[in-house]
Amino acid sequence: MKHIKWFLWAGVALLLAFLTQSPYAAFAIYTFLLLTLLAHFSSLAWLSGLDCRRSVNVETVQQGEEVEVEVVVENKRGWPIPWIYFEDYYPADFPRQGENMRLAVLMPGRSITMKYRIMCPRRGYHRIGPLLMETGDLFGLQRRFRTGVQQHYISVLPTIAYIETFNVATKRPQGPVRLSNRIYVDPTRINSIREYVPGDPLSSIHWKATARTGRLHVKTHEPSSVMGGTLLLDLHDESYLPEEKEERMELAITITASIAYLLQMSGEQVGMITNGQDAAEAAAYEVDAQETNARDEVDAAVEGEAISDRINPLSVPTVRSPAQAQKIAENLARVIPGQGLDAAGLILNEFRRLPRDAALLPVLPFVDERLALTLGSMKLSGFNVTVFLVKNPTGYKEAAGLLAQHNIHCFHIEHEWQLHEISPAKIC
Repeated sequence: MKHIKWFLWAGVALLLAFLTQSPYAAFAIYTFLLLTLLAHFSSLAWLSGLDCRRSVNVETVQQGEEVEVEVVVENKRGWPIPWIYFEDYYPADFPRQGENMRLAVLMPGRSITMKYRIMCPRRGYHRIGPLLMETGDLFGLQRRFRTGVQQHYISVLPTIAYIETFNVATKRPQGPVRLSNRIYVDPTRINSIREYVPGDPLSSIHWKATARTGRLHVKTHEPSSVMGGTLLLDLHDESYLPEEKEERMELAITITASIAYLLQMSGEQVGMITNGQDAAEAAAYEVDAQETNARDEVDAAVEGEAISDRINPLSVPTVRSPAQAQKIAENLARVIPGQGLDAAGLILNEFRRLPRDAALLPVLPFVDERLALTLGSMKLSGFNVTVFLVKNPTGYKEAAGLLAQHNIHCFHIEHEWQLHEISPAKIC
């Protein structure tokens, strides 16, 4: 549109030059139009023959680790590019070593390689790229910008606090106490042998003891208890007050990841559900190359990503697996606040799919009467429930009182270091 206006003004000026019979003015306008056309088509040609490739050495890292990025730009056309500027986008608050931008002359068939490293200081799902390319004509009349289509995303895992003695099988999960919620007998755990009494199943008869004594004896077994837990993380955006909102959300994610690692290292099953959104669904993995004459338009196009309308909970099934905690941590690396279900709605939505042989472990920013009644209903349905309240000094007494009516214990976690106090074995 901008260039069309220039050509329209030049056409009007050329018409006036003919009407006033001014050959020098007409010649100057011809020269200007020729230079403008040459600048326009040369800048288009220089950007059209570029091939851009980026490689990242790792896609999942811990906080504080570094990621190495390599960008290669190759001129595949048969003409040189007198000047071109490259800049590779990355999160602005990530410390960088090396060059992610360069001004160069690019000859036919030649390539330019840029290498740099960035340190990842915070949890999240972060984008690297796209590559911005800028060039223009030799006369300085026009500049053109173009972005590459390739983008990379890296997942920075949440902080893991090492918990020492948390036992989800007890009514008050703190300290070394005996199993209390007995659900079924475990045939692999023989407790003792006793004489047979009418009603004992034939499958429990101990034949060796019976043959040795001449009287029927049966095996008794240790009862199994609730093993492991399903973590329920409330990341509903409106559930967190603006004060310390981001800090409280990150603490809730740390609590969830830490308990997941503890349960896995204890050999128990673990899973997770959350009403937060998956940032990978909101991210645009592949986008069309943006080409424009204004840098601001390119920056705006790069910053914009698709908005996910997903309301289904993000979940990791509750199973016993050596990789389960890692799966949960990777999901927590990508999770962002959600706008759909609140905690009570999430529980009701997922009720039928929750395993009853696993404790329900909600991580919540607050507890009101409706949520307490929902958790109480889960307790009456046979679930063992333990609540972790995230940094809410003013609401803790109210939450503890509401939950106590349903015999539900509540931990109040205000700082990460308090997780060390709720449990003798260090998670390694």
